[in-house]
Amino acid sequence: MARRACLFIALALLLSGCAATHYKQTRTGTLSGALIVEWRNPDFFIFRPDPASPLLFVRSDGTRIQPGLMYTDGGSIPRPFWSLRNYSPWGYGPAFIVHDWLFHMQNCKLAGYDRWTIQQAATVMSEVMKTMMETPGFDFGSQDTVYLMYAAVQTPPAEKSWTSGACLTPAPGAAPPKPPDLIFRVEFPPKR
Repeated sequence: MARRACLFIALALLLSGCAATHYKQTRTGTLSGALIVEWRNPDFFIFRPDPASPLLFVRSDGTRIQPGLMYTDGGSIPRPFWSLRNYSPWGYGPAFIVHDWLFHMQNCKLAGYDRWTIQQAATVMSEVMKTMMETPGFDFGSQDTVYLMYAAVQTPPAEKSWTSGACLTPAPGAAPPKPPDLIFRVEFPPKR
């Protein structure tokens, strides 16, 4: 029992050190625009860009990522973790949407998809998370969460989704079969 406790403490210290290093090395960018998500069914959402204020993340090197119309589940966080602070599937909504967009580009072979790797997509997600965390008034997140999510989106199941995920896209002009159950809108940066 004591050996397991020591191993757990050592692992926690190692993780904490890796998380701090990853966070320090992660650059921030500029996040702006509206995130509009239509809730269609439990765990089934459509991200719909706002024509007047599209969600946009500009990386520190000037690279612009503007997500388009797509299906999303927010953060693909296993349900048992949802009860833990910082592990909500929507707690970092803009970061998850930007990350999902890079996966969607890859799966649908959209223009520019070949410029991204799964590792770069993970880095971009970390950058958006850090940008959110360092925005005044955003009181959510931790360095450990950023690092754990960065690592999680590069696991073998994520790699399989990156290389052989299906291209599913809502029809842009088609009327949905029914109105959404709810529509969520979040502005970034938050309006005061």
